[in-house]
Amino acid sequence: MKILIVEDDPVSQKLLEKIVRREGYDQILANSEKGAWEIVKKEKVEMVITDWMMPEMDGLKLCRKIRQSNLPKYVYIILLTAKEQAEDAVAALDAGADDYIRKPFNPDELKARILAGKRIIELEENQKKANAQLLQTEKMASIGQLAAGVAHEINNPTGFVSSNLRTLTDYQNDLNNLIKHYRKLIKDLKESNRENLSPAIEKQLEQIASLEDEADINFILEDIIDLISDCEEGTARITKIVIDLKDFAHPGEDKIQSADINDGIETTLNVVWNELKYKATVNKQLGKLPMVKCYPQQLNQVFMNLFVNAAQAIEKQGEISISTRADNGFVEIKIEDTGSGIDKKNLGRIFDPFFTTKDVGKGTGLGLNVAYNIIKKHNGKIDVKSQVGKGTVFKIRIPV
Repeated sequence: MKILIVEDDPVSQKLLEKIVRREGYDQILANSEKGAWEIVKKEKVEMVITDWMMPEMDGLKLCRKIRQSNLPKYVYIILLTAKEQAEDAVAALDAGADDYIRKPFNPDELKARILAGKRIIELEENQKKANAQLLQTEKMASIGQLAAGVAHEINNPTGFVSSNLRTLTDYQNDLNNLIKHYRKLIKDLKESNRENLSPAIEKQLEQIASLEDEADINFILEDIIDLISDCEEGTARITKIVIDLKDFAHPGEDKIQSADINDGIETTLNVVWNELKYKATVNKQLGKLPMVKCYPQQLNQVFMNLFVNAAQAIEKQGEISISTRADNGFVEIKIEDTGSGIDKKNLGRIFDPFFTTKDVGKGTGLGLNVAYNIIKKHNGKIDVKSQVGKGTVFKIRIPV
């Protein structure tokens, strides 16, 4: 936290500076309202400790100026004065001061009031951050609802494209068969007594042979089948993505079902593949697992959050490793990345709601909290190990 100390008396200024520095805060010094105001405008000051009586302009006028300005962040103000009347305290608070301390002040009292101000500043910042993140969460929820509708709309044209491709394949097979007979007829005519052929037929045979050579008809007949096969494979993939997307967008029944965790991982990878493919090579070692009594869609949400986080932690190119195994009545899922890692001071907070090191719009601070609560709902456990610059490993254990 950065504190601006505004005091024209050198002795008092030195004492204030010493107290603030010992408490570990950054401090900036000013000895007049004019200098203080310039600092407030330029620096990201979070707290101002100012004397009431100063040359040029007193502390009350500085308070009013700060409150009337359109600063990007709230500035907490503590006013220091030798005035002792009750009406003086009222005047200070009316001018916009948040707190009021009489001189001579007790250093311990000042420390306590600074700490109280810091809590209020943090509360204000957390509230702003929470509001922004709630808006972002609401936006993502709306996108989820739209995704279900979009998926439905994509499914319809994909369905008739697939149907048309199947019909086109039948047509092509018939045409190939017909062309085969045409070519046999041409071959037989060429091998027969050509003196019996009319000049017109002879000319047509030469034109057909020339057109076949020019068009490379053998290649075309083979390639058409390959092209149709590729289109069928592409539409099948679109259909699979749409089905998986609808499963994610739809809330589903809140009932426990028997599910294969490996299937859930594969489905989730299919949905988020676009987030991963440019950032990481995905390595999978999915062991043989028993069916698990669980809420499958909720677990897929956990996997999705962890996969996307892993990709975002990788700056350029890296690896994401996913492994599963059965272990004494539990299913264990391990998701490891070679990303930037998590600082030790943040490891204990990553499952807290709204905690994020990302900018608003890039992370809501809810993903890992949601994952933690879903695993807890399954009577499972989620652990994390991380090293800055090396990567992060999440390990999930869910009872069968």
